Parts: sequence; structure tokens; C-alpha cells
Amino acid sequence: MITRDSIEERKQLLSEDINRVRLLLEEYEKKKIEDTALLNGLSGALQQCNIFLKELDNDEPGMAGDVENSPEVD
Repeated sequence: MITRDSIEERKQLLSEDINRVRLLLEEYEKKKIEDTALLNGLSGALQQCNIFLKELDNDEPGMAGDVENSPEVD
């Protein structure tokens, strides 16, 4: 049989579960923000590596179209 006390007890348990899930969602949101920042940093580092590689390719002598680094002819 359902009693007032059993319903009140159930309400209390549900309220505790709701609060626990809210806290989990807040933690997940913070973690998502941190992970997004990390992803952006890693993407930026990868992009910088690609720029460095492109610069190295352009600085090697004898490359076609590399007038800046070619030896001067008198």
C-alpha cells in the first residue's frame, strides 16, 4: 500500500538524484570547455608545424622558383 511517508521518501531520493545529475552535467560542461581549448591548441600547433615545413621547403636552394635563396650570378 502507498503511504504518504513512502511518497515523501521517494521524492527525497528523486531530488537527490536530480542534484547529482545536475552536478555531473556541470562537470561534463567544464570538461568539454577544457577539451575544446586543448583541441584548439593542438590544431594551432599542427598548423604551425605545417607553416614551418612550408618555410623549410621554400628555403632549400635549388628549388624551382626559389629566387631569393639562389646564388647570385655576376
